[in-house]
Amino acid sequence: MTPQQTIKTSIQLSGIGIHSGQPVSLIIVPAKEGHGIVFEKDRHRIPATINQLVATERGSTLKGLAVVEHLLSAVAGLGIDNLLVKVAGDELPILDGSARDYVAALLKAGLVQQTAPKKYFILKKPLVAGPLEARPYDGFRVHFVVNFPVIGEQSLTFDPKTQDYATEIAPARTFGYLEEYEALKTRGLALGASLDNALVLDKNGYVNQPRFSDELVRHKILDLIGDLALLGRPVQAEIFADKSGHQANAELARRILQA
Repeated sequence: MTPQQTIKTSIQLSGIGIHSGQPVSLIIVPAKEGHGIVFEKDRHRIPATINQLVATERGSTLKGLAVVEHLLSAVAGLGIDNLLVKVAGDELPILDGSARDYVAALLKAGLVQQTAPKKYFILKKPLVAGPLEARPYDGFRVHFVVNFPVIGEQSLTFDPKTQDYATEIAPARTFGYLEEYEALKTRGLALGASLDNALVLDKNGYVNQPRFSDELVRHKILDLIGDLALLGRPVQAEIFADKSGHQANAELARRILQA
């Protein structure tokens, strides 16, 4: 039996929202077993579940709360099941554009095992959602391929049984093309984006220095893990992805939930 987990002490984080450009802060509080991951905004509770998802453009947005995927990825990557996340703002802070700071804060708070066993979604048959395929597997494994102009193809297989989420996936930053930046701003997006919280690309390649030679595909895996966390429990499956984004990730989560 693998026990559920929460954190030992509360933690506070603050920063800016990558889309709003506004200050935002949050307090992450330990929660009892069976509680799940729940956000709280203006005294209104928002469970981190797929039925609360309302948008997938440039991030995963729950009802009233945007860009939740990096924190959820960190939580899932560390095997945490139960938390209350109190948010002051309309989106979560982007921090450095990855899940690294979330992981560091959660590990500093300390993980504590609870009494109740962890519950899983165990895939019984193959499922397809656009560029994603999930197959039955005794564990969790992701094979991801991306191909972007100038940069070319990147591919990676990630299995938490043999690889470390905290060092191999969490530090990979969100990314975007410089020529898209002005267009996004006119739509009220990426107002807080900068070289400090994103890996930026242009027609010549990387504008700032990547942390990994394959940072783009690593961040795609980070996002996939965060989006699948909206299932509310870990999934046992082997997943094959070809340049999937938040919309396809969410569709796969829905199909797993319905299977």
